[in-house]
Amino acid sequence: MRIGIDIGGSHIAIAIVNEKGKIIKKLEQDIEKQEDMSQYILNYVDKGIEKLNTIANIEQIGIAAPGNPKESIITNLVNLGINKIDFKEIEKKYNVPLKSINDGKAAAMAEKQYGAIKGYKDSVFLCLGTGIGGGIFLDNQLLQANRNPGFEVGHMVIDRKGILCHCGKRGCFETYCSMKRLKSELKKILQTKTNQNLENAIILKEILEKNMEDAEIKSILDEYIENLVIGLSNIIDIFEPEIICLGGSFVYFKEILYNRLIEKMEREKYVFNKQSLPRIVLAELENDAGIIGATLI
Repeated sequence: MRIGIDIGGSHIAIAIVNEKGKIIKKLEQDIEKQEDMSQYILNYVDKGIEKLNTIANIEQIGIAAPGNPKESIITNLVNLGINKIDFKEIEKKYNVPLKSINDGKAAAMAEKQYGAIKGYKDSVFLCLGTGIGGGIFLDNQLLQANRNPGFEVGHMVIDRKGILCHCGKRGCFETYCSMKRLKSELKKILQTKTNQNLENAIILKEILEKNMEDAEIKSILDEYIENLVIGLSNIIDIFEPEIICLGGSFVYFKEILYNRLIEKMEREKYVFNKQSLPRIVLAELENDAGIIGATLI
């Protein structure tokens, strides 16, 4: 069996995954901001592996993380404020091979192997969470650049004079269409209507459903979908996929977001080849895709 580790912008999970891609045991928690974020992550990963290592015979450790992973070192985790983190000592301690991969590409691999894009030659997976990551398959091959992981679709600019992104540019796709951004905008309105935890996707969904007639909420959702359509249209025009799979916490908002998106995509048809829109589907593995994908490296 293998251990998969998924380090997100706000959440970290560690799990034992079997050869069929099934999670046997999982540990997870929200990431708390610390002065030394690298050491905080390393400590949690070490303790998690220690617990899981008593359950099964571990043959490999895989880490999925944002930024630029290479072997035991991951750099440029901008949403966590980490320039560099090295897992070499953990690899030595447990004496098993440790590999790393960009989290978006890990989740894409899992959905390709076990989930919604299985059986499609040309496909795009996007994780809409704290940021926007993803993976692209052409003729069944995951696209990977030699110099850096690349294909950072979350950092394509959709408004050159727009919001400042953590990466240093303005108007990046993820500054408008990450679920973190959407939740932040909705909280400004909803906090006056409830004292519940709006970070929880299920609670947020329930509160939204009760306030769908609110004009301000409608305006925020309409703007979000508009920007999402622009980003997806750019991706479609460049890669011409048969299917696009949307993951991350976006999957919990089918009626509120997904249905609106499909309606607008079909009505507006911003793409160049208007007669051949790809299928747009929700991820089947939900937020476990990154962990499972980390074990496929």
